[in-house]
Amino acid sequence: MFTIGYVPKFTLQHRPMLTLPESVEIYSVANAEGVQAELQELTRELAGKLDGTWWSIPVSKAVREKEGDHHWKWRKLVGEIRQKAAWDSLGIVCEDTVQGAMLFRVDAKSSLEPGEGAVYVDRLSTAPTNRPWLCDPPNYRGIGTVLMLAAVRSSYSLGLKGRVRLESLPSEKTREFYDNRGFTVIKQDADGMIDYELPAASADQWLRDEGYLK
Repeated sequence: MFTIGYVPKFTLQHRPMLTLPESVEIYSVANAEGVQAELQELTRELAGKLDGTWWSIPVSKAVREKEGDHHWKWRKLVGEIRQKAAWDSLGIVCEDTVQGAMLFRVDAKSSLEPGEGAVYVDRLSTAPTNRPWLCDPPNYRGIGTVLMLAAVRSSYSLGLKGRVRLESLPSEKTREFYDNRGFTVIKQDADGMIDYELPAASADQWLRDEGYLK
């Protein structure tokens, strides 16, 4: 379980990296090219559309229930955090459909650097139609990367130096994703869930690679 209680110190030099809505690029598998999408605040209205469409894909109940997020009710979740200052929500919209969604909070504490703060990604999902093990071929790729980078950018903008924490299922594909981005394994619990943290140095390098820092 992550630790909360850190209060970010806002100063004039902490300028927001996110101005929403923001144009982002994701990869269209059908067109074999990058396409433009919008990074937006995930409102209750958008979350309601997500709830009504994501799991209408033709897969069995057994297959659907293997997905750790199949039971999440995004509209309810967004409603629960709406009045909480430490929380935020983002969605990626393309073709008037939410292709990915994320909830995060900014008051977590770093495990790698005691006394420092971090953003904690509470939930992150891509639309089932973008998961190649559910839909072959998937519609889009790169959704999770864009959302995670948005969390890193938010962390940096708040003076948290890009630190991000999260818990993840111990699948091979998620391990590879976080390893490639420079995340460090903090611990693994008895249920197999892995606690990751992106240290400041790795966040800095990622932001430089993407052109947000010089």
